[in-house]
Amino acid sequence: MFGKSLFQSVLERIEEENPRDEIEVATRAGISGLNTGLAFSWEPAAAGDAVRQAYAEMEEAPGPTPEPEPLPEIPEPRAPEPPPRARPVHLDRMSPAEVAEDLEISNADTPTTLAEKRRAFAIRNHPDRHAPEDSEAATTRMTIANMLVDEALRRLKRGLPIGMTVPRPR
Repeated sequence: MFGKSLFQSVLERIEEENPRDEIEVATRAGISGLNTGLAFSWEPAAAGDAVRQAYAEMEEAPGPTPEPEPLPEIPEPRAPEPPPRARPVHLDRMSPAEVAEDLEISNADTPTTLAEKRRAFAIRNHPDRHAPEDSEAATTRMTIANMLVDEALRRLKRGLPIGMTVPRPR
């Protein structure tokens, strides 16, 4: 009884009182009604079995596969080049007189109409709305347009006629 748990000592006493028959019922690994066996065993394996099994599997494993031969290079079809982009015509009108004509500033303008014309011009001519190669011309046109509108506003404040251009017929 010494060195044993209470459970083990009770089990031994019960076995002494009721000895088992010599015939043991064979235990099956599996679920009754299923015809397939389990992929593993319920019985503990010996300590070295797992190691031996691993080495056996490694010996059976095929060696490294040779690398496949590279495929011959096939040139990629090129997309047709787009036609050269035409620069917007209004970006070639760079003189202050041409920009003033595009702004359509007249003596009838008020500060409100001048602000509206400035915004409309910016929508059509802002550098962010043009290709990078045209941004310098667009920036120049915007600078000229802003100077012309600012000058027209100064003249209106002094009570002077704007005197830029007459509206062109549409």
